[in-house]
Amino acid sequence: MSKRKAVFLDRDGVVNVFPGPGKFVLNWTAFEFMPDVQPQLKRLRAAGFFLVLVTNQSGVGRGLMTLDDLHEIHVNMQAELGAHGLDAIYFCPHHPDAGCTCRKPSPEMILRAAAEYGLELAASFLVGDSGRDIEMGRAAGVRTTLCRENLPPSIESMEARYRPERFSRTLAEAVDWILAGT
Repeated sequence: MSKRKAVFLDRDGVVNVFPGPGKFVLNWTAFEFMPDVQPQLKRLRAAGFFLVLVTNQSGVGRGLMTLDDLHEIHVNMQAELGAHGLDAIYFCPHHPDAGCTCRKPSPEMILRAAAEYGLELAASFLVGDSGRDIEMGRAAGVRTTLCRENLPPSIESMEARYRPERFSRTLAEAVDWILAGT
């Protein structure tokens, strides 16, 4: 069986609106899709990409929400995305100080998805909005783009030090770059 190429997407700031530094999307009513998400996922799927969400969700580990709350968000997100939804969702629910092995910038979520779904990392991409995302992608051996659409200017300039392979203004621009590179 040949391995499949994938696009790994961060959630907050790529799929949905980033709530701001130190803030969390704690329930479905607080979840707001970024503009143009469905058509961009459709383009990636049409090009044969396996779509994987990889997200740190420390609101669970901080006691701000439960795993059931997180599951409800993801179920509703997938229902809204419909046929253009994600193929898999991986998340780290732990507090940043928990010392777990799954929290970004660890590549564990990507490596686990690759092993479970037969994904070819050298032919895969990560779209993230933070330095942790870019570090995770690099450590996993995938190509990276930092999507700046939802970043406040102060964060955008801070994240420039992580030097992704590409800076993208929007998810559509990131998808254009991914499709041009395949």
